Amino acid sequence: MKLPIRRDVLALTTPVFFEQLFVNLLGTVNTIMAARIGRDAVSAIGMVDSINLIVSSLFSALAIGATVVVAQCIGAGQRERAGAAATQALVACGLLALLLAAAGALFREPLLAWLYGNPGATVQGYMHEYLLITALTYPLTALTLVLSGALRGAGETRLAMQANTLMNVANVIFSYVLIYGVALHTEWFDLKIAGHGVAGAALAISLARLAGVIYLFAMLRRYAHLLAVKFAGFRFDLALLRPVFAIGLPSSVESLVFNGGKLLVQVMVVGMGTVAIAANFIGFSISMLLNVPANALAVALTTLVGQSIGRGDEANAERDMWYVIKLATLLMLGIALLSAPLAHWIVGLYSTDPEVVAQGATLVRLNCLFLIAFPTTFVLPNGLKGAGDARYAMVTTLIGLCLFRLCLGYVFGVIFGWGVVGVWLGMFADWLVRSGLYLARLSGGRWKGRRLLD
Repeated sequence: MKLPIRRDVLALTTPVFFEQLFVNLLGTVNTIMAARIGRDAVSAIGMVDSINLIVSSLFSALAIGATVVVAQCIGAGQRERAGAAATQALVACGLLALLLAAAGALFREPLLAWLYGNPGATVQGYMHEYLLITALTYPLTALTLVLSGALRGAGETRLAMQANTLMNVANVIFSYVLIYGVALHTEWFDLKIAGHGVAGAALAISLARLAGVIYLFAMLRRYAHLLAVKFAGFRFDLALLRPVFAIGLPSSVESLVFNGGKLLVQVMVVGMGTVAIAANFIGFSISMLLNVPANALAVALTTLVGQSIGRGDEANAERDMWYVIKLATLLMLGIALLSAPLAHWIVGLYSTDPEVVAQGATLVRLNCLFLIAFPTTFVLPNGLKGAGDARYAMVTTLIGLCLFRLCLGYVFGVIFGWGVVGVWLGMFADWLVRSGLYLARLSGGRWKGRRLLD
């Protein structure tokens, strides 16, 4: 099947692709470097990052609300109103992030004990310090995601890409220095920085996020004509916040349910031993990299559909959704065919433990087998949200999670004794069910007539 590449889709997707790639590399570099510290370190980071992923996914969901509202404003020719909506979203999400940061830092010990019990003194110590440092950066995460989402809604995807490029480069440098330490001796000076292991990994990603936030706000001030974000004399405007949260809240619930389910799966895997924990985390890290092209198209699709809906053109919005689904399916099929034979080598970049590499490679190959269902499961919902139909995705995620991902994962993984492979099979069953439900929604047309703004 041949599919021509549309210029508007390429223009939106290319910067988002590199942005998503750098976002995932930000965590991947830390994981690879931390893995060299030892199995306990990578297990601790994996378990804490399951919590951090839930929090960042919450902000990502609220950012989708900002993307959709800004896109519909731009489509309707209301650029000043788009800037006002972005400002409302930034302040609201920033305040929420401060509350979550305080809660994560203050209650990290009981939270980790409740989720993971006692995985061992070394792992437990690593988890406490890693969560303390990363939780304090939740406001930086929120500002980066929401501001990037608002810019994407305005059709500007390059600035977010540039910010994430900066974050990735900064993270590589900071991670190496802060994890391992540096000793530099010259005839003019001696520089010695001690390595801080897991704490260094957390500090590195925190400093990188700070650099990204500073860059985004500096560029937004320079290119104010793209999106006029103004905090002077700020007051909450319910007329603008309602449509943001009309998309953001269902998306947040969907995200919390989905990532909460992943966290429960992680808890299930903890009982399978440190090899399973490490292989599971590495497998997810690799799968996130493989999913980058489809995720980039998903982000672009939200903007395309949102702007079409803002113009009152539902027919074009529907054409955009079918086109992007087909394109994403072809891409993911190609990625699967290329990645499956290289699975053992790719996992070997993360760990030198032969047991972890063997089990991780099995998970990566299994993931490649089901990648063809990824676009209809994860790309199409973003198009529906761009049209204002966010509740359906929330309900569908709840059905897929409870009845398939968790239940079948427990049956296959624990009762049948298939271990982490069985847990992943439950996840893929969830993909297939939700894929069918989303396609039925698109074909049935019940997503139409949900424009958010007058």
